[in-house]
Amino acid sequence: SVPIEFNVWLLYRQLVDLILLNDFAAYFFLCSCYLGSANDSEAWHTYLRIAGGVILLAFNLWVKVDAHRVVKDYAWYWGDFFFLVEQSLTFDGVFEMAPHPMYSIGYAGYYGGSMITGSYTIFYASLAAHMLQFLFLSFVENPHIEKTYERPPLAVQVIQKSRNRRLSSAASDHEESINGAVEVGPTAASGSMTTCETRSSIRERPASLWHPDLIVFKNFDLFRASDILIVLLLLYSVGIPLGFMWATGNKRFVLIYSIIQCICWIVFRTLVLGFLLRKQSSSQLITRWFIKHGGNGEEAFSSWRAVYNTVTIMTYGSFGLVAATAYHWGDALVSNLVLFHTLGLLLIAFHVWSSRSVYEVLGDFGWFYGDFFARDSSMLSLAPSDFKLYYTGIYRYLNDPEKVIGQAAFYGLALISRSWAVFALALLLQIGSFLFNTYVETPHMQKIYGAQVRRDSGIVRTVKNAVNKGVGQPVFVNGQNGAAKVSEEDRQLLGHHSRNSESLSMVDLLTSTTRPVKDMFLETKGLLSTTTARLAEITLPAELSKIDHLNMYDIKPHPGAAWKMASSGKGSVSSKIAKNMYYLGESIRVSWQAPVNHSRRDWIGIYPVTANFSNQITTVGSKGCYVYTHPDENLLAEMVVGDSVFAGFVKSAANVKDAAGSVDYASMNGLTNGSFARGGSRKRNSASASVQVLQGEVLFSSSALPFKVGTYEMRLHHGGTHAVIAQSKPFEITVCETKDIVRALGQQSAPDPVQASPDDVEYLSHALLHIINKTFAVTDSHAVSLPRESPASIAASNGHMGVDDAGDVAVQTEVVEPLESVSDVFSVDGALDEKQARRLGYAIKEYLGVEFASDVLIHAAKHGATVLDVAKRVVEARKALSAYSSATFLTK
Repeated sequence: SVPIEFNVWLLYRQLVDLILLNDFAAYFFLCSCYLGSANDSEAWHTYLRIAGGVILLAFNLWVKVDAHRVVKDYAWYWGDFFFLVEQSLTFDGVFEMAPHPMYSIGYAGYYGGSMITGSYTIFYASLAAHMLQFLFLSFVENPHIEKTYERPPLAVQVIQKSRNRRLSSAASDHEESINGAVEVGPTAASGSMTTCETRSSIRERPASLWHPDLIVFKNFDLFRASDILIVLLLLYSVGIPLGFMWATGNKRFVLIYSIIQCICWIVFRTLVLGFLLRKQSSSQLITRWFIKHGGNGEEAFSSWRAVYNTVTIMTYGSFGLVAATAYHWGDALVSNLVLFHTLGLLLIAFHVWSSRSVYEVLGDFGWFYGDFFARDSSMLSLAPSDFKLYYTGIYRYLNDPEKVIGQAAFYGLALISRSWAVFALALLLQIGSFLFNTYVETPHMQKIYGAQVRRDSGIVRTVKNAVNKGVGQPVFVNGQNGAAKVSEEDRQLLGHHSRNSESLSMVDLLTSTTRPVKDMFLETKGLLSTTTARLAEITLPAELSKIDHLNMYDIKPHPGAAWKMASSGKGSVSSKIAKNMYYLGESIRVSWQAPVNHSRRDWIGIYPVTANFSNQITTVGSKGCYVYTHPDENLLAEMVVGDSVFAGFVKSAANVKDAAGSVDYASMNGLTNGSFARGGSRKRNSASASVQVLQGEVLFSSSALPFKVGTYEMRLHHGGTHAVIAQSKPFEITVCETKDIVRALGQQSAPDPVQASPDDVEYLSHALLHIINKTFAVTDSHAVSLPRESPASIAASNGHMGVDDAGDVAVQTEVVEPLESVSDVFSVDGALDEKQARRLGYAIKEYLGVEFASDVLIHAAKHGATVLDVAKRVVEARKALSAYSSATFLTK
């Protein structure tokens, strides 16, 4: 009586309970084996250790209970992996205290057990178990949360944007028709060219938009002068002292030098930079200085970013030098050495995570204190569109993470080096950060954002609520003891909204270290594929002999834009050659024919011509480049938004004479690469029997298209298998010349008022608009019921395929392009992921001859670069490269 997804979830809940109960029992019995194994020198050590462990266990229990109170059974048992309900992410109670409390502080009991037993074995087992929880969070939970609640898939965004655009256009047309002022004309989205309007909001983009600044060592460029100078500065101040110490053994002198240097950098960072920012906040000191000497606000902010990053790197470097010089353990126990190193590395990892989390929220602008240099988005190129505070990311839990946990790595170095001098420097840096925040950052935030700045952090608010609830009366009330009532708007945390995934993930790290194993695996896989193909050729004829009217299966691609241009005399190749050419990103329509009783799971795949060993069976994966010819209801039940594999449908039914006689299937074993003639049928007693066939089309578009220049072929496969029953001629996916892009990827019949010059910004911006639209196009498909009298339903009924009175089911497909004009941001939702950036970078390289790294495109999209901005950048790059092209030198 309920959907199957709900029943499957109930079954999964039982499995989860079984596993979690056994997990807890196994850990409990492991701890019981090590009770009394600690060797405490004093009795009060034992009491203190056990008390701390009990407190952690009680805290763990409270976290779990409060988390269940907030998320209920639905989220506790991952219900949104099975079905969705009308709700959004909730941040209440313990979820305001720490990120992902079910996986982070929700396992504090692990370390409580370690303290009670006093066993290093339990501690490291607990640490390993906790790391596995974080792996589950990183590779399972976080991707699902992002897809479901934060950023929907590209296909969903593009389709929704297109539908909103249609509704807006329909409403506008209706209003114009009422007023009697309807005007019909071409639009940029339809492919015709219009004059670029000058936008007042478009400003010249600085280099930092395209070439991201160095943030510590992120975005390091080997050929950028400032980056090289920072490396040389580190070498002189850190590398040479270390080399001197190892060469001479004079450790004391180097230690004194490194401590003095570290103190100088800490003082410079706290006092000098703090003074400059405070004066910048009150009187725009830095900006006025640059304007006075011929610069502007952009140059002032750019210079400040370079200075701040250099000081940060030198602070870290000098601190590392002190830790390396002061490192000593002497006759310490190995167990203590391992423990302190483990805790130190954990603090360093925690520091890296917190810094990345801060950067993900603030972005480049906030990381470099950009709101000290600009009060609105029109003043600086990196400024956000609005100056508001948002409670996102790590700022949901802490008002100022840098002040509280921003020095964790330095305390970790103190533990690893076992040096009180390093600890004292870490404490000095913590005090400096506190002073910087109190006297520079906080006053400026109050002045700029006013009431938006909240008083209590998420952790403080959660603790106060827990105390009020535990005591049974309001100990912390609004206006007393510093507590403040938080409005719904103020439940958004500090930080300019932006998300960045440019940093190296754990998946990339594991992949890079296992590359040799992966290469060996691919070689073995290729050998197995070849062997499989040879074995299949022996057994395949028997399988194909069971298919009725095998010679009636056929596929034939329709000519594309290249052939249309050649036929009209506008192409650069003959129409005969262009007939088998398609442009990169262009949709390909294919006609197919099959007997009326063909399998509804027949599918067509596109492969490189050299990919498959045999013409009779496909031995490599399609990598998503496939489409079902005539999907039935069972297949269509698997369809999700943006799917492009169900774009096949029936156009008509016909009676065709089967003129083929019998065929010797055994002779098919001798066929090699060449024409694979599939003829004959099981009905060999008649050479001219009439066969009823279905004729239809499929559309290869968006993700179903191979997005790489090369030569390909299409293969029609039988019934969900890899047995090939028809094959197309080889065809080529290529790119056109720059001057033909608008005509090739837009409307061939549309007039072109703009001069098609490859170096004209106006033309190139429209060409780039079409390239981006082809790159990010998605397929909008939805199933419809065909009437009983439709060709597909009639043919299906005559073929006894079990069609009911409602008729057959077909798919209506539309290719949706996301952008309308050159003034649009060149991404769908203001952000690009790595895959989208690589795809767009490849298209720009092939069509325009300019190569952009994926991180450059991600950075530019994040800061609102438009299609016109990218076109200007392309023109600049083409001019810079054309002066040194081989053609230029040959003409000279």
